[in-house]
Amino acid sequence: MTAPILAVVVSDDELGTVPAIRRTLGYYTHAPRKTVLLKPSDYGREAIGHFNLFHDSHAAGFWTDALQWLKGGSNPWPRHVIER
Repeated sequence: MTAPILAVVVSDDELGTVPAIRRTLGYYTHAPRKTVLLKPSDYGREAIGHFNLFHDSHAAGFWTDALQWLKGGSNPWPRHVIER
């Protein structure tokens, strides 16, 4: 795999933690990798958790932002990048 990867971590995700995502990204040594850490408050929420980003209540927020990456490779959260 050599395509760029933008990994999204939500601070209150009990499964997709920063260490878990870093471990997974470690397998993709030939791909440029960036990780962003989002907080529920970034989207005016008290909690998001592991699955909630896929709820349609995020269609006008997270989904719209994520399309910037999917369509053009532009990181919509540059201020949230965390180091490996």
